[in-house]
Formats: sequence, C-alpha cells, structure tokens
Amino acid sequence: MTSQRQVRQLLVPLVEKHPDLALVGRWLYLKPVRHLLRGILIERTGEADRFRPWWAVAPLCEPERAFPLNWATMISSSARRLWFWQDEEISTDFAAALEEQALPQLRAIATLDDFMAFADSPERFSLTAFRWYHLRSVGVDAARGDLETARKTCVELMGGRTKWSVPSMREEFDRVTGELGPLLAANDRAGMARLLHEWETYTVEQLKIGHIYEPTPFPLERMAG
Repeated sequence: MTSQRQVRQLLVPLVEKHPDLALVGRWLYLKPVRHLLRGILIERTGEADRFRPWWAVAPLCEPERAFPLNWATMISSSARRLWFWQDEEISTDFAAALEEQALPQLRAIATLDDFMAFADSPERFSLTAFRWYHLRSVGVDAARGDLETARKTCVELMGGRTKWSVPSMREEFDRVTGELGPLLAANDRAGMARLLHEWETYTVEQLKIGHIYEPTPFPLERMAG
C-alpha cells in the first residue's frame, strides 16, 4: 500500500519548486486557500506498487470532513495510464504530467465563478456536472451573491421536486434547507455570510489546512457593501 514516505519523496520536490504548493498528508494543495479547494491527491490502490493521482477542485461553501472528489480528473502517465512506484522515471514523469495536466487548470480556477464555469460541464463531468447538484449549488450561489437562483433552488428542494431528500443525503438536505434556506427567505445577507464562513472554517479545520487558509469576504458580502 502507498505509504506517506513514498508520497513525500514524490511531492516534496514539487513543493520546493512551486511556491504556491503545500503538502498536507497525501494532498498537494494550491495556496492560498480562499473560497475554493484546489489540489492533487495521491490515492492508494489495492496494489502495493501502484497509485492513482487526481487533480480536483471543490467550493468551500458547505461543511466537509474530506476533500470531495465530485470534480476530480485523473492525471495520466506520459508512458502509460497506470502509475507504479517501482518506475525509475516516476519523479520526472510525474512532475511533467502535473505541470502539463493539472497545475495550469487548477491555477486558472481562482474564484467561485471560475469553479462554476469549470464544474458545470456535462462533457467533463457526466455524472456530477454542477448544474445537476442542487444541494451544493444553493451555498455556492448564495456565496456568489446570486440569491434569486439560490432561493429558487431551495424552494424546489423543500417542495420535494428533486431527488436530494433521499435518506443517504438527508443530513446535507436538512442543513441546506433548514439552516441556509430560512436566511435566504428572509434576505438576511449578514446571516448567510456568517453561516457560510462557519461552514468554510469547519472544513478548513477538518482538512488541517489552516496554515494556508486566508479568510476573505464572499462576493455576497462585497455586493452588500
């Protein structure tokens, strides 16, 4: 199984080369972290000598215990699709693949609007295109200041006209409709901003990335100002 030592040997040279990268566990994060998670994951597989690398992005508009992989893309090897620790050229090949496939894309996704444009593509994400992910879109739309869309989606959720109230998603459903929904209905911008910051801070603490996190106002707050 992939060890933390192997991960560090592979990723530490990249951190030393790129000042905007930070290593946390098996994740290589782009910093600073504001309202988005952007990172590269070294995922373990069932084979001791093989691993899977992904680059992924996700909004910080909902409390999370782990970096969600709804909008993740596998990093392919130049020589072969699979990655093996025993490959003598692994460091060189991985650095090249990262700099060609992942870093330019991740660096280009700097705002919540950038994330929406990227993640809302059925061609790129056939099962998780953001336009279909109503539970997550409420928080993102609220944070972006698009309160009309956020309210409309929340009303649809509470009206039972979507699939998102199934038992496996009930905790998330109740949080969005029960906590954020009333604030949207009351047009309580200060309350929305306070709740979104609480959710963001929770995720940052869970992921242990406080040292690369920069608290900043949401677009919602800048509009209100």
